Amino acid sequence: MTGVRVGTSGWSYREWVDAFYPPGTGPGRMLPYYAERLPTVEAHATYRRRPNETTLAGWIGASPDGFRFAPKAHVGITHRRDLTGIEERVSEFCQALAPLAERDRLGPILFQLPHQQPDVERLDRIVAALPDGIDAAFELAPAWLTDAVLQRLDVAGPTFVLTDSDDRAAPDVMVGRLTYVRLRRARYADEELDRWAARLQSMAQSGRDVYAYVKHDEAGRAPVYAQRIQQGLAA
Repeated sequence: MTGVRVGTSGWSYREWVDAFYPPGTGPGRMLPYYAERLPTVEAHATYRRRPNETTLAGWIGASPDGFRFAPKAHVGITHRRDLTGIEERVSEFCQALAPLAERDRLGPILFQLPHQQPDVERLDRIVAALPDGIDAAFELAPAWLTDAVLQRLDVAGPTFVLTDSDDRAAPDVMVGRLTYVRLRRARYADEELDRWAARLQSMAQSGRDVYAYVKHDEAGRAPVYAQRIQQGLAA
């Protein structure tokens, strides 16, 4: 086991039929097909709607043992201006994910804070409310990349998401218990994907679990990119 899992941001995209999914693949068959080929996926449905047992049971039934879902934290946690009760919202959200944890399907939770400047109180209160055993990754604006923020995360256990985009390269930072990478560029050449495979493998050699997710695109390149990286890990 390499310690590296590579997937995409979401899986239920009609645009991927023919490009990745076989012709005629309906929504109900997408996750089983995806999960046979890639070991993890970001689950964005949890951002707008708190997960329920029926939905999670469907995800579990459609994926093999060891597959990991990385749920996106609910908007009420990350974007609601009022911090009153934020600890309860974090606890309830994590508790709702218990079926995934019990069946070995829960990866890190992705917290995307929208604030361009550090909101340290929000960060501290979310981190403090995380139950034991929950891994978390925080995607934050560049202004958050300070020693004070990184030290907070490193001591508590969550990680700082490494975002690679057309505007900026992913920083070389490793804090917390794991590494979480989001590959957001519109296109990646094969040699760039191979370099990412090598970089992710190097990160895992420190004993860390590493998760990487390729941005959704309408052309269906994202899962192909993810497969290229995943295959390159063993090269």
